[in-house]
Amino acid sequence: MKRVCKQIWHRLRARDGNTTIEFVMWFPFFLTLFLTSFELSIYGMRSMMLERAVDVNVRGMRLGTNRPEDMTVLKKNICEDTILFHDCEREMTIDVRKIDGVGWTLPTGPIECVDRANDYKQPENVEYGPGGGGDLLLIRVCVKKDPFFFTTPYVMGLPRDKSGAVAIVAMSTYVNEP
Repeated sequence: MKRVCKQIWHRLRARDGNTTIEFVMWFPFFLTLFLTSFELSIYGMRSMMLERAVDVNVRGMRLGTNRPEDMTVLKKNICEDTILFHDCEREMTIDVRKIDGVGWTLPTGPIECVDRANDYKQPENVEYGPGGGGDLLLIRVCVKKDPFFFTTPYVMGLPRDKSGAVAIVAMSTYVNEP
């Protein structure tokens, strides 16, 4: 028995495998940090591409060179100017509203995005009003995308919907040229 206790004590005091323990403790932390930074860069690129596409199309609408007659044409135009989005037109919601110049009432709350859990149903309270000359318009665009890694929204604190998607939103205002 004394020999068994001596072997157990010798094993407990041994220094073999110390780096393995540290690796097991620190590797998940560094892996999470790496994956989160990768996801954050992809999210930032998607957001930047959406902002650019909205700005390019708003410029055409503001100058009157490109005023789409309905929302589907505007979705198609914005999706053609972006990359990194597949199935863009189905996952996009666009809200274009005329802003009253007297009361300056803006829409309250965030834009309602497409409901992916309910077969990509578009929200009911979005508007598309291209406006006339001299009108102040607010355009809000929302695209729902899945994150690359399932843990990222928890780490970054991004709100997710029922389908697990994260919203990417772009907004702009413009005045139609008369």
